[in-house]
Amino acid sequence: MSHEQESYGLHLGFKIAKLALQAATVAAAFCGVHELHKIHHRLKKEQHHKVLGK
Repeated sequence: MSHEQESYGLHLGFKIAKLALQAATVAAAFCGVHELHKIHHRLKKEQHHKVLGK
């Protein structure tokens, strides 16, 4: 394998790793927002029950 082929392979590997890291970041952000939404919904529901005296 020539130096150019090795360099291209390394460059491609880094691009793939960067893309995978970006995808993982988006997935983590989505999961975080989803969890926050669930917490917010639960707190809102508890507050509603306190107002109604349940």
